[in-house]
Amino acid sequence: MDMLNVLKNESVREAFSWATSKTATNPQKGHYCSSRDILDARLEHLRKEILLSGTNEDTSYLLHAILSEICGNSFDHNLGQWHDIPGCLLTSEKLDNYFVITVADRGQGVLKTLQRVFPEITTHDEALKAAFLRHISGRAPERRGNGLKFVRKTLLEDGIDLVFTSGSARYCIFGITEEWSKAETSVPGCIAIVSFPLT
Repeated sequence: MDMLNVLKNESVREAFSWATSKTATNPQKGHYCSSRDILDARLEHLRKEILLSGTNEDTSYLLHAILSEICGNSFDHNLGQWHDIPGCLLTSEKLDNYFVITVADRGQGVLKTLQRVFPEITTHDEALKAAFLRHISGRAPERRGNGLKFVRKTLLEDGIDLVFTSGSARYCIFGITEEWSKAETSVPGCIAIVSFPLT
């Protein structure tokens, strides 16, 4: 699915609007995960929803692991650091022959998170590349963890698409093609869009 179609998705547009709004707005009811236990329950519900869509069980568990990593970052790296509203939005929608999942938060973003451990990283582009390509953890003073590196490797191996935006930087995976670019709209926290074809 090309980026143009992904960004036209109604739930994606709503997530972008919520995450980039200058003032805090009430999160979408039913999609808002204010705590880890609500997130875990929503992720398990989503895994079953993916399974019922015709996706095989192995892929549903793989997507659960990927989404757990992405969503978990919203909590792990923003504790006490939220701009205003804690937690994340987690939405899902079928679009044409694709299943589209969006994760958005109003946190600090990748650059501020990684600067706690690597102050030499100064741009959103550098931060996003470090998060997806380097074996690091943004939880100072820890330097462990595969995090988004695991997400990237898994998505590339399994042909699942991703659009990930933080600050002014955007990273995309479409099939086996990767693209690093400047985002049209700056995102203070993070927005991740995962899409895959329905079989």
